[in-house]
Parts: sequence; C-alpha cells; structure tokens
Amino acid sequence: MIPANLIFTVIGLSFVLILLVSLYVWGNKRKAVSVAPESIETFESLSAVINNPSSGSAALTHAVEMILSRFGTITPHSVGSYTHLVQSLCVHPRTDSKLILRFEKTLRVNNPPFSHEIEKALAAGLAARG
Repeated sequence: MIPANLIFTVIGLSFVLILLVSLYVWGNKRKAVSVAPESIETFESLSAVINNPSSGSAALTHAVEMILSRFGTITPHSVGSYTHLVQSLCVHPRTDSKLILRFEKTLRVNNPPFSHEIEKALAAGLAARG
C-alpha cells in the first residue's frame, strides 16, 4: 500500500506543479502590455483636432505645438489650410488668447511672405468669435 500512495502523491504533486507553471506563464502573457506604435501625427490629423469642437485644451495646445514645430513652413499651396486653422482656432470653445496669439505670431515670423493673409485670417476669426 505504501508504494501506491507514494506514486499517487508524486503524480498529484507533478500535476499541481504543471498547473502552477502554466498559470504563471499564462498570467504573464495577459499582463504583458503590447506597446502600440505611436500614432503618426500628420498635418491632417492635427488639423482635425483643432477643427473638432469637443477637443480639450491640452489636445489643442499639443496640436498647435506640433503644427508649429513640424509643419510651420507655409507654401503657396497650403496658405488656405493655415488661414482656415487660424480661424478655427479663434472660434474653438476651449482655446485661449495666448494660444491663438502664439500660433498666429509664430506663423507670421516663420512665413513673412504670407503675413498679410495670416493677419486677415486672425481678424476674421476674432470677428467670428465675438
């Protein structure tokens, strides 16, 4: 009888060990956070944040900073997009004057040939804000 009990005990402990190891491995796979590649921020996606009236203040600030740092140079083909952004930023419900002025001033400083168009867009946006 004793050898049978010993065999059943060894088999039972082996089963418990296999179960614990499999739970440990399965638990670590569930906890492992898969790091998604950072979303690529394009001019269009950043513009969508500014044009979306439900965007928060932090999202607006991030979008403006990214546009100024990565897409701050205006070409003759993109003047309309930037003037629309200035106007949209002016009428956005969660923007503030410092953000508007920083965006407009940096665009004017970086793009002197289009300074007049940017100023007109600012005036139109502020008039629509009223």
